[in-house]
Amino acid sequence: MIAPWTATCMQVYTHCVNSTTTRADAMVIVNKSVDRWLQLAKAGARMAGGGKQLMLFPEFALTGFPLHETAAEWIDKACIEIPGPVTERFQKAAQELKCYFGMNAYETDPKWPGRYFNCSFIIGPNGDVLIKYRRINTVHTGSPHDFLDKYMDMYGIEGTFPVAKTELGNLAIMPCGEIMYPEAARMFMFRGAEVLLHPTSDQGTGDKWAWESAKKVRAAENMMYLISSNATGQLGTYLPEGQTMGNSKIIDYNGLVLAASGGPGECTTASSTIDVEGLRRARLQPGAGNRLLRQRVEIYRPLYNSSVFYPANQFAEQPMDSKARIMEIQSVALKNMEKAGVITYPDDGVKRAAE
Repeated sequence: MIAPWTATCMQVYTHCVNSTTTRADAMVIVNKSVDRWLQLAKAGARMAGGGKQLMLFPEFALTGFPLHETAAEWIDKACIEIPGPVTERFQKAAQELKCYFGMNAYETDPKWPGRYFNCSFIIGPNGDVLIKYRRINTVHTGSPHDFLDKYMDMYGIEGTFPVAKTELGNLAIMPCGEIMYPEAARMFMFRGAEVLLHPTSDQGTGDKWAWESAKKVRAAENMMYLISSNATGQLGTYLPEGQTMGNSKIIDYNGLVLAASGGPGECTTASSTIDVEGLRRARLQPGAGNRLLRQRVEIYRPLYNSSVFYPANQFAEQPMDSKARIMEIQSVALKNMEKAGVITYPDDGVKRAAE
């Protein structure tokens, strides 16, 4: 039996490193953020009263995201190894506080020279990095999909969509805009995930692109808890601070909001009890309320197998070197969508965007 435990969204500011020109200067900013985060984590652990606890930090809040930088420049100054010197501080804190951390950072990996990843990961109370998930649907970085065959050969489906089986239940993690792709969350459910961590950096209000609605839907359609921790402002770039407006929230497996920060500002008020045993009972219950039980997976598979929009393995031989290359491949994806009949260009003589 898994006793109820506490999940907390660590809604913090993002201090961006884009204005720096050296790794040393960037790491000064990163370590100041780590200092503050660990201060908040220790306070949160005291408030939890010794019970089991998981704290989730927002997407790329340690550095911000690449703007004008090439891939090589971003790797040189902003990317970290996971595990590595930066994560070691959280690994030690997890051991000290006997808690779990969910986090996100831009990662470099010696196994994949010249590449970097938007990487979400979970640290356990023993200090180990339990799982790492590298974002697939992205416009700022390369994706495992860009060298799909090689990536799958190394990690398989288990390592591509990892799930950590823990004393809190089965945990998975994916960031930000992946909430708009039903398949991403569903892969984790297929692999047994019960709690999906969602480090994000979104608008947080106004339901832009239906992201806020998608959070509820992903939780309800997969019958899993969703813990969504958003940044409360991006500082240090030419982008407005309000690009990320907080409003972190915790949603149960029926799509009900259990806790929310209510808006921007550094806070940990989006905190709630997670009852995994209640979820497990709901998944066992026959009837209309069990959305998983009613899934007819086979009928969808042929159309998925025959559909190709964004082509795989585009950076199989050479890593993605700039975001401009991603835009080039999106043009190919538009052509594929046109061939499939998903998009139609007006017959008005205007040059097509995909050409």
